[in-house]
Amino acid sequence: MKKKGFIVLSLIFGTFAVLTLSLKKCSKPVFIPQPYFGELSAPFEFVDFKGDTISSCSLNDNIVLYNFLSVECPNDFEKCPFRLEWFKIKIYTELVGNLGFKDVKVVTSFIDTLSEINSRIEQFRKYNAIDSDKWIMTSNQYIPYFDNEFSRGNPWLKKDTLFGFDREAYLMTLLVDKNQQIRGKYLTYNFGEVRRITKEISLLIREELEQDSSDKPLPILGNKDYDPSVEGDTAYHHIPYWSFVDQMGDTITKQEMKGKVCLVDFFFSHCPTICPTMTMNMKRIQEKVGRECLSNVEFISYTVDPHRDSVERLYEYANSYNVNFDNWHMMTGDQKSIYELGVNGYLVPNQEDALAPGGFLHSEKMILIDQQQRIRGYYDGTDGENISKIVKDIKKLLL
Repeated sequence: MKKKGFIVLSLIFGTFAVLTLSLKKCSKPVFIPQPYFGELSAPFEFVDFKGDTISSCSLNDNIVLYNFLSVECPNDFEKCPFRLEWFKIKIYTELVGNLGFKDVKVVTSFIDTLSEINSRIEQFRKYNAIDSDKWIMTSNQYIPYFDNEFSRGNPWLKKDTLFGFDREAYLMTLLVDKNQQIRGKYLTYNFGEVRRITKEISLLIREELEQDSSDKPLPILGNKDYDPSVEGDTAYHHIPYWSFVDQMGDTITKQEMKGKVCLVDFFFSHCPTICPTMTMNMKRIQEKVGRECLSNVEFISYTVDPHRDSVERLYEYANSYNVNFDNWHMMTGDQKSIYELGVNGYLVPNQEDALAPGGFLHSEKMILIDQQQRIRGYYDGTDGENISKIVKDIKKLLL
C-alpha cells in the first residue's frame, strides 16, 4: 500500500511540475499601460529664457516632463517646488546620457517674478551645470496642462498647504506622452516620486515600442478589380465625384479633398437617437487632431434629410456643438445624390424609413478616407472607445 501511495503521489507532483513548466513557457507577461490623467485642450506657445518661441506642437514627438522651479533653488529649500539635486541625479543624467531617453524633454517654468528673470535663469543653468537643450526653461508661469481636473481638484486653483506656495501645481511634475496626454503626476519634493519618474518614462517607451511592433498597415477596402494598366495590377474602389454645399454656404467638391485624409459620417440634425453621440465623438476626434497639430485632415458629415437640413439649419446645428468650421463640412444638397454617394461611394446604407426613429435609416459608421479617396476603415461612431483608434489610424495615413 505504501508503494502504491508513493507512486500516486509521484504521479500527482510530476504532473503538477510539468504543468507549471508548460505554463511558464506558454504564458506571456501582461503589459499594463500607464494610466491617463487628462489631455491638453488646445496647442499653446511659450517663450524660453533665450527669447525663442516654442510651440507645444514642436514637442509632439517627445515625451515631456512639465514642472516649476525657482532661481533660488537649491540654496533655499523653502523656495524650491522640487528637490533639484534629486531631479538632476535621477532625471537629468538619464536625459543626457541614456540613448533610450533621446525623445524625452523637460519644460520647467520659473515661478519667480523678477525683472531680469531670463538672465537669472541663464545664471541658474550655469551654476547648476545644466547645459542640455533637452531641458527647456521658461519664465512663463502658466502652463495649460495644469488646468486639468485631477482626482483631488485643479492644482492650479488650489493653494499649497505644505510649503506655502501660491498654487499646489507648483509642487507637481506632469509626464506627458507623444499624444499630448497626461500619463503621470508626481509631487517631486519627494525622492520616491522622483525615482518613479524614470521608471514610468521607461514604461511609456515600452508601450510605444509594443504598439509599433503590433501595428499593421490599414487595409484598402471596397471592391477590387484586375487592371493591367495600373501599378500592381489592382484597381481599388475610389469615392466617386461629389459636390455639395456646407454649413457656410460654400460649395465643396471631391477635388478639394484630394491629398487630404477625411473622416466621414452620415447624420441628420433632427435625429433623436445616434446622431448627437456621433457628432460629439466626431468633435472629440477633431479636437484631438488639433491637439496633436495634425494637418491635412478634413471632417465631412452628409445629412440624409436635406429637405429640412438647409444651410442655415446646419450652421445652427454645427454651432450648437461648437465645432471648428475650418476643417469640418456639414453637407446638404440633392437627396438622391447623397443617398447614391453613400451606397455606391462610401458603401453604407441610408434611406427614408417611416419605421426608423426620426424617419431616416442611416449608418452609424465613421468612414476613414485616404489621400487617394480610398476607404481605409469603418468605425462605430457611437462608441467613444474608438476615438483614440481613429486618431491613430489618421496618423498612419499621414506618415
